[in-house]
Amino acid sequence: MRLSTRVHLVGSGRHGLQTTHWIDCNVYLLDGGSECALIDAGGGVEPEWIEANIAAAGVAPEKIGKLLLTHVHGDHAAGARHFRDRYGAEVIVAAEAAPWLERGDMEKNSLRAAIAAGAYPQDYRFPPCPVGRTVAEGDRIRVGELELTVLDTPGHSRGHVSYLWDGGDGRAIFAGDVVFAGGKIVLQSTWDCHIQDYAATTAKLHDLRLDVLYAGHGAPVMKEAYRHVERAHECFRRLDLPPNL
Repeated sequence: MRLSTRVHLVGSGRHGLQTTHWIDCNVYLLDGGSECALIDAGGGVEPEWIEANIAAAGVAPEKIGKLLLTHVHGDHAAGARHFRDRYGAEVIVAAEAAPWLERGDMEKNSLRAAIAAGAYPQDYRFPPCPVGRTVAEGDRIRVGELELTVLDTPGHSRGHVSYLWDGGDGRAIFAGDVVFAGGKIVLQSTWDCHIQDYAATTAKLHDLRLDVLYAGHGAPVMKEAYRHVERAHECFRRLDLPPNL
């Protein structure tokens, strides 16, 4: 599904449009001309649905040179190994989360807890995936003729980054699970979900005055995204909590 001149939505599960497997997060395809990138990889179950959407977007597999992960929860990163092997893409992830991805660490990414809570099937597993590059605040990533800036955005989880793109669609961000349409967030009872970090991250995004929000679930916000971020920020500013997705 084409969202803009450069961005396609190629995966979306039960908390979105459910165009692919129900476990999947929103998976975005960024077209940089000579090279393309996937932002997040979905849950790794029946990834051929995502592949079909990539093909429908007219993108040849050999053009996908990078896979940018926002964080390593199962619905965002369990598909990373498949797409690395399928496309030969360079896997890019926050430095803190890289060892968890490479080990397939189901404790550090809270997957065991999520399975126990019924959020994933009992037999669900997270394949280890080699990392090509680690990133942190301020790093730049080239995708063909485009450039993205890495932002540290903890709160929902440790090792969470977002990718800022000042491009043809205005100021856009691939935000993973930081904030969603309507100013919603995802607070969970996991070891690394932290309210104060979440508040600081929403304040950081609020100051960016974003035009477009490519969120990890639900509908992307294609104009005046700052209004949605502001709702979450104002809740935290009042010492309250934004609504949970």
